[in-house]
Amino acid sequence: MPQQCPFCYFINNKPEDIWVVGETENFYAWLEYPEPRAKGQTNIVPKEHKESLMELTEKEWDEAMGLLREIVQSVTIGLDADGVSVTMNIKEAGGQMVPHAYIQIFPRFSGDENAGTPTGAIFSKKQEIQSEEVFQKVQSSIKDAEVGVNKPLKQRPKVSKRHMESTEEQEEKEKEEEEKEEENERNKNAAEQWKRMKRGSY
Repeated sequence: MPQQCPFCYFINNKPEDIWVVGETENFYAWLEYPEPRAKGQTNIVPKEHKESLMELTEKEWDEAMGLLREIVQSVTIGLDADGVSVTMNIKEAGGQMVPHAYIQIFPRFSGDENAGTPTGAIFSKKQEIQSEEVFQKVQSSIKDAEVGVNKPLKQRPKVSKRHMESTEEQEEKEKEEEEKEEENERNKNAAEQWKRMKRGSY
């Protein structure tokens, strides 16, 4: 868990301050608070720290998608929403503003000034990427990328058992000491960071 993760702080220390509207074994669905940008804006958040949505296992993905569908139905029926937008921001360049994975659900209402505007409208058209040559290169790059659960992990070079044990023991001790020192600092600063981040957006 990175230092001062605000989501982890509230999950582990102040769960009573989270406005939960749905829950599964590994995920919470909670209302965006205190400054939602849509009535009923909801975040689906893994209970265990995950830096990015890309760290979810296949089982966790299925679980998150099941909860997502449930919340979409709930806000549509419960709030009489006319539509729903779902946003997944991955990494800072993709708009992820909290170092903890999350999925955002925005209920949409026909009376709102931005009704009907798709979330993709934030991307302006770029003439330089609209050529057949670029399409071919992009298609090839995406199709040739080695991804998936069946991709073999890179193997680490072998080391002697004796060396590995002594190194691992030392590293483990150092890690435990660092974690103990950092825990108090995380808890002290997380609440303040949460307040600062809420004054912005994510």
